[in-house]
Amino acid sequence: MDPFVSDWLIWFLLGIGLAFLELFLPGFVIIFMALGCWIVAVVLLVWPLTLTHQVLLFIGGTIVSIALLRTWFMKTFRGSSSDQAQGGLDDFPHGVHVQVVKKISPKANGRIKFRGSYWDASADQEIDEGETVEIVRFAGKSRQVYFVRKI
Repeated sequence: MDPFVSDWLIWFLLGIGLAFLELFLPGFVIIFMALGCWIVAVVLLVWPLTLTHQVLLFIGGTIVSIALLRTWFMKTFRGSSSDQAQGGLDDFPHGVHVQVVKKISPKANGRIKFRGSYWDASADQEIDEGETVEIVRFAGKSRQVYFVRKI
């Protein structure tokens, strides 16, 4: 084999390629395959291994890294989120006046035009098409249906 391309270098570069691939694919598993490649590369720097032993070490290193590190990685890289806006950055349109484009009744949702799009809306009273209403809150637990009231 060419002295500039050794087994450890191939495994190391394969690990780098897999690490970059993780950036484009969801699932957070491929990074552990990269760790398995790097484990093989480090071991090959110390001991010569046959191809069979290299593949078995890669599989074992990948499985061990998943078992030991996945929970910690998920906590570290997932972050946190909140349903509540903080610091006055709430984007909910409290009190915004909009036009009804499809009749709204207590029994059936209608439609409103807001920010250039049409949204489902509900109300506790009959509201005819063309009337102006005020957005009060989200309807129920939905984040896609607005509850409105007549002005």
